[in-house]
Amino acid sequence: MIHDESPHGKILIPVSSFFDRKSLIKALRVLAVLKDATIVVFHIVEVPQMTTPLDPKIWDVEIKKAEAFLDELAVWLEEQGFKVERRVKTARDAAEGIVLEANNGEYSVVLLLKRRMARSWTRSLRRSISERVIRDANPPVLTLLAEQELAEKRA
Repeated sequence: MIHDESPHGKILIPVSSFFDRKSLIKALRVLAVLKDATIVVFHIVEVPQMTTPLDPKIWDVEIKKAEAFLDELAVWLEEQGFKVERRVKTARDAAEGIVLEANNGEYSVVLLLKRRMARSWTRSLRRSISERVIRDANPPVLTLLAEQELAEKRA
């Protein structure tokens, strides 16, 4: 039996300190097969110290800043006709937080916009966030390289 209905889904878009509207629209057009998909714009407030609690009340100022930043993207996506949710969470590490959200949030796909990494010794010694998310997330992960000048302006 063939279903002529498109699948519904949720698209997780982790956002750090920038977003590239042009690349984002290209990716969302590709994902248009997910009829009436809800886009979740998501940010992790990193709390790297193991002795510092992850309690969101302690990180209220950082969370409010992240919410304000996500609001700009969410409003723009809503103007493009998308249903949008905003989420800010705390985690010890951005990749760990993204993977946890991706694996527990019933997402159809994770869309990562990434900046081009400079070649360096530190880069070769540690994995990028996108590599770790691709390896550990259960939903498929679509990565797009953001336009360099836009990424640099937002960073």
